[in-house]
Amino acid sequence: MKARSKNLDITKTMPPLHHTVPGEEFDIEKSEVVKWLVGQPEILNYVINRIKGGKGQSPYIVYNSGTETWQGVDYHGD
Repeated sequence: MKARSKNLDITKTMPPLHHTVPGEEFDIEKSEVVKWLVGQPEILNYVINRIKGGKGQSPYIVYNSGTETWQGVDYHGD
């Protein structure tokens, strides 16, 4: 069984929310569910930890200690 992140436990307390606004076409930017999730520090930590990679996973972003910034692994300048 795959281990689950404790950071996701916060989702168990999510109140009833719409993912699609009733009577409207789906728009991810209007999703109450997404807005609630993005407002939870635990979820943001989960996302960052996943994209940084770890334990055999390839990262999607990497840290540059020289500039003290993060960037996508495929970013090669403007």
